[in-house]
Amino acid sequence: METLKDKHKEALERKFEVVSEGIAKPGEQTLLNDVFTHVWITEGSCVEVNHGHEVMQVETVSKSKKSEIHSIKCSDIFKPLPGQTRPIRTVLMKGVAGIGKTFSVQKFILDWATGKDNQDFDFIFLLPFRELNLIKSEMSLEELVQCFCPDIKSSQVLDCHKVLFIFDGLDESRHPLKFKENEIWSDVKKPTSVDVLLTNLIKRNFPVNSSIWITSRPAAAGLIPPELISRVTEVQGFEDQQKEEYIRKKCKNRALADRIISHIKTLRSLYILCYVPVFCWIVVTVLEHTLEESRGANPTTLTDFYTYFLLVLLTAKENKENVLKSNQEAILKLGKLAFDSLEKNIIVFYEKDLREYAIDLHNSSLYSGVWKEIFKQDSALFQEKVYCFLHLTVQEYFAALYVFGSHQNNNINPLKITLFSLNEGALERAIQSRTGHLDLFVRFLLGMEMKNNQELLKGFLSHTKDHSSDIQETAEHIKKLIREMSSPERCMNLFHCLSELKDKSLMEFNVTLDKVKHSSQRLSPSQCSALAYFSLLSEKVIDVFDMSNYATSEECVRRLLPVAKITKTLRIGGCELTLRCCEDLASVLQSQHSSLRELDLSHNNLGDSGVKLLSAALRDPNCKLTTLRMRECELTKRCCEDLASVLQSQHSSLRELDLSHNHLKDSEVKRLSAARNDPNCKLII
Repeated sequence: METLKDKHKEALERKFEVVSEGIAKPGEQTLLNDVFTHVWITEGSCVEVNHGHEVMQVETVSKSKKSEIHSIKCSDIFKPLPGQTRPIRTVLMKGVAGIGKTFSVQKFILDWATGKDNQDFDFIFLLPFRELNLIKSEMSLEELVQCFCPDIKSSQVLDCHKVLFIFDGLDESRHPLKFKENEIWSDVKKPTSVDVLLTNLIKRNFPVNSSIWITSRPAAAGLIPPELISRVTEVQGFEDQQKEEYIRKKCKNRALADRIISHIKTLRSLYILCYVPVFCWIVVTVLEHTLEESRGANPTTLTDFYTYFLLVLLTAKENKENVLKSNQEAILKLGKLAFDSLEKNIIVFYEKDLREYAIDLHNSSLYSGVWKEIFKQDSALFQEKVYCFLHLTVQEYFAALYVFGSHQNNNINPLKITLFSLNEGALERAIQSRTGHLDLFVRFLLGMEMKNNQELLKGFLSHTKDHSSDIQETAEHIKKLIREMSSPERCMNLFHCLSELKDKSLMEFNVTLDKVKHSSQRLSPSQCSALAYFSLLSEKVIDVFDMSNYATSEECVRRLLPVAKITKTLRIGGCELTLRCCEDLASVLQSQHSSLRELDLSHNNLGDSGVKLLSAALRDPNCKLTTLRMRECELTKRCCEDLASVLQSQHSSLRELDLSHNHLKDSEVKRLSAARNDPNCKLII
């Protein structure tokens, strides 16, 4: 059995020691250990509801203080913390697309295979969901293992050995995962459906000494019942120091690496996005070429970078315009696949999907050589291939290429509208999305209309046009939407859209805390959104934010609440908070990334429902609030019951609670006093 184990380790080492990152020159290989940069991983479940594009969450993460969030090394995810006695059997690792989940899995396996770490596991089996989707026939657990690890011939591997099953990409699963309906299955030799095998493995019904590691984008993490999970971790991506470390590993020219770091630091919103390792790689790949060539203006917007990235991946020896022209039809087909799949939230493709869009990977030069970096063949199980775009944002870029290219080249317009109307319709559809899944698509679409990007896309575009009047009209329409929009997340993206259009009037919105303090002005709702936008992009840390200085309505409060996550002390006294405000504030309190420690809600009649919402948030393990002031809030008996439950909660961090001037009755005071004497109460008297 030791010989089999050694062969298994050797096979995994060969598979994962080399990575396909970037465009390798003939004879060159990129070793995982040479480029791997540790990402920041945190422990703990995060229940906050995010209504923005998942990649844009990093704008808040970037303000989080690492010292205040429990971090964990990837190599330690199955190791109990000091004082923990329960073994860690099932780990759910969450993280947005491209944040480093799969790379972390590969590094974990490589370190195990080379004897560096986690040697208590006898065997590790990696079963990606995108490949599990290909299995339609029934099979046993033993046969499933042998499908993915042909070197495992012995049926004794699952007997008396400690085994780790890694299921990568839960969000890509096309299996229903019917945990409640599926029958109990425990025979490792008896065939059944893959879905039954998976649910019973995760429920630990097989007589196998196994541990389970599941990776997933946040939206799909709820597919696994929480009671089956021992530990939840979340990959937060690169911190600033790790960004620079990664850039220096990727760019061997030290002087050029310094210039790349200096350039992206001047582009604050893009520098923040470099928390996502894949985006960081795209930025480095582009700037290595543009800064070294020193020709023309360097990219400054998101669309600029992705357009340059598209061109960098074309062979330098060929005329890029000719290459784009000769592959125009192929790009449009790939773009249509990207666009339709974006609407359906599909990011993994199979050969039947390609046939449906008449994409022939064998006959076009587009799909050979470096273009494989954009639309990658990920694996081949049972002789069927699996494909995906390099990253979700690349799929969104190609979707925008299809829409804009179809319009510009006078082909059939997928949205059946003219240029300004096309922008108007795309913006409307993006605004209507609760998940923000079209946010980056619409940014790319608008950015492509700029003259510099049209010039770069010559060849794919049959001609360039002066869209200045449409761009101006679109910018005015966006400002109108900002004035009318109530969703804070949608407002943030609308400001990003103005940035893609390089709209000079964006600076008219540049409201900062210092400017407002000096002028003592009250802000309109759109100015409140601008203040939130520029505060999130600023490097400046906000210690105290007194919302009552700026908010004049419920809408103002809601638009300013994104700032609440990045401030330590928040004052919302006398702002006439509504139930919707309380819902939004509760979400801030439950956020793993919130810096909020002191909250003053005085002089607000929050009502029973409002206090109930806030109390539930205060009992959440992620809530780190230590001080709460609720003077003159007209608290009722029901409110006092909810607040008492907070004091008695083992998860509450409250040290100071001010309920003065609420005219509490004796029974209410008695209830709060009893809670204060509870062993879990942490109030300092």
